[in-house]
Amino acid sequence: MKGRLLSIVVLVALLLAGLSFTAEAQTCQPVYHVVKPGQNLTIIARYYGVTVQAIVNANNLWNPNLIYTGQRLIIPVNCQPVTPCTKIHVVKPGEYLKLIAARYGTTWQAIANLNSLSNPNLIYSGQRLKIPVACPTPSPEPTPTPTPTGPWTGKYWDNRFFSGNAKFTRSHKSVAFDWGTTGPKGIGGENYAVRFTRERYFDAGLYRFYAKVDDGVRVWIDGVKIIDEWHDSAPTMYTADRQLSAGKHSLQIDYYQHEGAAQVTFWPERIDSGAAWTGQYYNNTGLADPVVATGDYNSIDFNWGKNAPKSGVSADYFSARFTGVFHFVGGSYRFTATSDDGIRIWVDSKLIVNEWHVTSARTYTVDVDVAEGDHTVKIEYFEEKGDAVCELSWTQR
Repeated sequence: MKGRLLSIVVLVALLLAGLSFTAEAQTCQPVYHVVKPGQNLTIIARYYGVTVQAIVNANNLWNPNLIYTGQRLIIPVNCQPVTPCTKIHVVKPGEYLKLIAARYGTTWQAIANLNSLSNPNLIYSGQRLKIPVACPTPSPEPTPTPTPTGPWTGKYWDNRFFSGNAKFTRSHKSVAFDWGTTGPKGIGGENYAVRFTRERYFDAGLYRFYAKVDDGVRVWIDGVKIIDEWHDSAPTMYTADRQLSAGKHSLQIDYYQHEGAAQVTFWPERIDSGAAWTGQYYNNTGLADPVVATGDYNSIDFNWGKNAPKSGVSADYFSARFTGVFHFVGGSYRFTATSDDGIRIWVDSKLIVNEWHVTSARTYTVDVDVAEGDHTVKIEYFEEKGDAVCELSWTQR
């Protein structure tokens, strides 16, 4: 009688344990194992990283030694908190879940649950699996500079003739103003003049200088007047070409506004140099040799869509590396990159953009302080499937 009572108590305990485990595991996708010849619970438990007792409880087995070939067992995998961040892995020939999980620092159970895999042994080459990854820590917001400074000095007069002393002086990062009819703050919208001056390093070469203004403008380089358009006008673009030696050169821009809307924008551009960027292409997403194509480009402004970027390069599953050396005048620069899929960008050895993941076209911006001089800019890019976009530009702030 006591033996029968003890058996009933054990049975109730096993049933409660099984029910308890099932309730706990409801948030996980069930994983099933079909018993193969020669297998026992110890071998199966070790393979899935669980205990024999957990399998016994999950399947209400009266005797753990009595299982048979072909029997379908529930495997109680451990539930893990689901991270909101994932990436896509395309299964390659010979890969299995444990190998893939080890590569990404996760568990095969987490991958099976995330992808609703009822049998973790049944995955196939080319299958796209979601992989749980750690979410990146957001970069802290940069502290804004309270008083903008820059290489240009602007002196402002409240008349069109530079008569008397300047009313005030300001520093500017660039000469790019569209004041409309209100004019610069503190001077009004009509009858004023501004003189912008600075020094800048130039490599030896032929340069084109642009000035877009409404109304009048004069431009000097090293005291030599190269643009002289001192008259009222609607918005008009003026240019002048000059050969410069390597070194620092002084720039001066005189501008006046009579009435109506006001604007003044100035910039130089080298017009005799070769391509700014050198590109190398690979028929894989990891920049692994061999290089299958190369190219020289004046800008990184590619929207290939579903087409291959060059002959010999596949339209999907390719990567590219672009490098160029550029002269920066020094200061804060805003880099803007658009990518579909992954992109990484360096200025010299500093990684400034790290978005190495599959995505639709997204734009990233980052502000970087760059010292005056020549700097190497490097872009690494990969495309998985679908549309392909890779673009980069920067402006001085």
